Amino acid sequence: MDPILAYIRDGKLPLNLSVARKFRVRSSRFMILNDELYKRGFSQPYLKCLDSVDAMYVLQEIHEGVCGNHSGPQSLVGKVVRARYFWPTMQKDAIQVVQRCVNCQRFGNVQHVPTKHLTNISSPWPFSTWEIDIVSPLPPGKKQFKFLVIAIDNFTKWVEAEPLAVITEVKIQHFV
Repeated sequence: MDPILAYIRDGKLPLNLSVARKFRVRSSRFMILNDELYKRGFSQPYLKCLDSVDAMYVLQEIHEGVCGNHSGPQSLVGKVVRARYFWPTMQKDAIQVVQRCVNCQRFGNVQHVPTKHLTNISSPWPFSTWEIDIVSPLPPGKKQFKFLVIAIDNFTKWVEAEPLAVITEVKIQHFV
């Protein structure tokens, strides 16, 4: 931010021509109001440019302050922009703040499961392959049923279920 501020105030450009051209284009999006640097956007209000210390304070306050809700990095950057602040490394800093937040890591959704290819269970004709499972324990119901035996046909997805009070070999054979 300091080189942009120096260019706007004094007109100092880097010596390399290609870098100077890129720098001139980039700095055209900034302006100075009341001795402070602001970024102007096409369809957004002026965003006040912050240094790294103020930026980290704003990120922490928005993330876990009085009205903070421990949102993710993209949502956090959106809230910072709506609060009318800007700095070049907003995305990277927001990711670091969320990764360092103990509450976000402890209570956030776990989505770090390695990907696996799904395999279809195919059956050549109806009722040739069944899957049988026992669901237990359930709250005791009528006639003290606490278990549920479920059978599913892999081809038609037909479901058969029967409640049981006690699981025995005879009752499972009778179900099948």
